[in-house]
Amino acid sequence: MNMKNTILLLSVIIISLSNIDAQNNRNNQIDSVSNSINIGPMGDIFILQYGKKISDKDVLIFGVSYTNPAILNVIQYPGTEQIYTLELGYRRYIWRGLHAEFQLDPQYFLCTDTVENKDYNGFGLTPELRFGYRFDFRIAKVPFHFNIQWFAGYHIINPKPKSFQVVDGGSFYFSPIPMFFFGIKF
Repeated sequence: MNMKNTILLLSVIIISLSNIDAQNNRNNQIDSVSNSINIGPMGDIFILQYGKKISDKDVLIFGVSYTNPAILNVIQYPGTEQIYTLELGYRRYIWRGLHAEFQLDPQYFLCTDTVENKDYNGFGLTPELRFGYRFDFRIAKVPFHFNIQWFAGYHIINPKPKSFQVVDGGSFYFSPIPMFFFGIKF
């Protein structure tokens, strides 16, 4: 599937999902916007997500993320890498704030391999499974939340150079360090 068809397919999915609100009672809806700036041991990953509640236990996730080349301080690739990601996901609450989430992440990679002195740019596709807990609280009557998630994924399409894949183990990844999200509900 070429890039044009992939973008068209994703656009149709997003437009279709945005009309789900007409089928639900708006009074029971609590949508949310979350952001995550993970700086430190896991590098620099910036995420902005919108959560669309479709039932008491189900949420659709739409988001974007950017992985800064500072991630190399942890992974130590032989070169540089930047990743731009569109996040499309589904979250299911199991008990209170405990949840499981599945995401399909189309990605665009910009890599420079210093071993081969060559640039690698390309489209990647990664399904990711996340488990976490969301804590709800209020500050001055404004409903906020804090979400902590552990995740694992697999690069179905992996455009990274071979020298990068040797360092990170290839296509499967698991993060022992969680991601933290802070958000507001409306």
